[in-house]
Amino acid sequence: MDKEKSFKQSVIEGLRCYVYVLVDPRDNRIFYVGKGTGNRVYQHAQAALVDDCQSLKLSTIREIKGLGLDVKYYIIRHNLTEQEAYLVESSIIDLLTYPAFNKENILTNIVSGHHQWNEGIKRVFEFK
Repeated sequence: MDKEKSFKQSVIEGLRCYVYVLVDPRDNRIFYVGKGTGNRVYQHAQAALVDDCQSLKLSTIREIKGLGLDVKYYIIRHNLTEQEAYLVESSIIDLLTYPAFNKENILTNIVSGHHQWNEGIKRVFEFK
């Protein structure tokens, strides 16, 4: 991993489990939401350089890097338990992909977050 793209151990310990987003610097749009520990937030960019997998997420990172730009990294919530991180991650994914709110799915996530199908966004009349 690129040395400048890693956290000090004291930061890792303070972050615990966290939820992060990757942002495209060309339009400042979130293109990936994830949860992780340690340096997970940076591992996607590293994978895009060494892995020939053709996922939309890695392809987006390669396009950004190919233009001489860097992905923007944001930690959305930290100091979470794993369970809390899954909940925050799936809530953000729901909010960014729910068709009534967003006509264009802008995320490259393959999975829609944990328990999204049972506990995700619903209109109030859907609760019986």
